[in-house]
Amino acid sequence: MKNITGFFLSLLLVSCHQKNETIVKKNIEHAKADTLDKIDIDKTLFSVYDLSKTTTAIVVNLDDSNTNNGPKFDEIFNQVNAKDSLYNVLYQDTTKVQNFEYYDTLGSFKLIRNKTLEREIKKIVDKSYYVYGTKGFSKVTINEVVCGLDECRTNFIAFPIENFDTAKNGKPVFCSKQLLKINYQKSYFDVQKKVLDYEEILTKDYDYKDDIKTKIFANIGDAYVAYKDDFMWGKDSKKSKCNFAGRAIYIVKKDKPIKKFWADGLDLFGIPCD
Repeated sequence: MKNITGFFLSLLLVSCHQKNETIVKKNIEHAKADTLDKIDIDKTLFSVYDLSKTTTAIVVNLDDSNTNNGPKFDEIFNQVNAKDSLYNVLYQDTTKVQNFEYYDTLGSFKLIRNKTLEREIKKIVDKSYYVYGTKGFSKVTINEVVCGLDECRTNFIAFPIENFDTAKNGKPVFCSKQLLKINYQKSYFDVQKKVLDYEEILTKDYDYKDDIKTKIFANIGDAYVAYKDDFMWGKDSKKSKCNFAGRAIYIVKKDKPIKKFWADGLDLFGIPCD
């Protein structure tokens, strides 16, 4: 079996603190976590991507052992698919698909909405999440559930979000159900160099890679949040060079080996069909 790009297997992520804004607010009901080990990280983090020019969404990978609560998401999707034949959308045979509508067909994935899937998925997710960008964050509410299906690339369930201010918060990267204490420093030069060196060693013999470099953009103590993305593939795939979009957290301590704390990502290339 061919090796897959190292970052895609170890995709990065960390929590974020908004620049020039006081974090403690009266209307924020969740207390912040000063360190990552004070929260159940596996249950609270999901990636966020621009899936098209008009749809930004929290994304939950299907059939992925790294997805938190993944078996439950898979179980619900498979039950709905067995009844409504959602996968027939892949073959443009929509006459055999029940209870669905196209949500957004302008991006790299054609997003569809099924009300049964939406109702059942909403039972196992939180009503709201904190979405963190490259500069800041905001709280969003989950209103709709869609899915992106493909024969070769990562299949996923997604929760579209609205009114995420990119001018204020930067590019969307990930989300948590609990407010995290994030720091945005001007430079992570030393840490990023260590991470890039680590990734270079890890991926040197891998068959599947792209030229997008890991970018550290925030930290919580020794935990450093990173992304691997050009933020173009959803909006204009022809201009994108990203085949493996990812988010992850690295633990980087002085004189100690780097540890991958959390990883998540999308196969946009389609390795299973290569």
